[in-house]
Amino acid sequence: MLEDSLKNINAFIHLIKNQQSLLLNENRHEDLKEASANFRETEDELADDLIAWCTKYTDIKQALRQTRKELSSGETQSTEDRFPGTTKPIAPPPPPPPKVSRETLLNAIQESFPNQSK
Repeated sequence: MLEDSLKNINAFIHLIKNQQSLLLNENRHEDLKEASANFRETEDELADDLIAWCTKYTDIKQALRQTRKELSSGETQSTEDRFPGTTKPIAPPPPPPPKVSRETLLNAIQESFPNQSK
């Protein structure tokens, strides 16, 4: 479950950094900032909070699903890559340490929309 939660969190961070226009529609960014104040600490809880928030916006939920799929397929490809002359696969990067995900997410939200005022 933790691995899935981290994938959801990382996909959401990627989404807000690379598809900001989804969050600028209808003041969704303000809604996200308000919701993020109540996001819980553990990765599983945080991922649940993100998914719950995304269910209010069908297009964001679909974009999150697509982003997660794209990031996962990229991880799959990188684990199948091999160093020249070896049969050992290149290991994927380690997941972030516990509790960094919430801070990383909150920072990404803040940094993605620095000129937005509440």
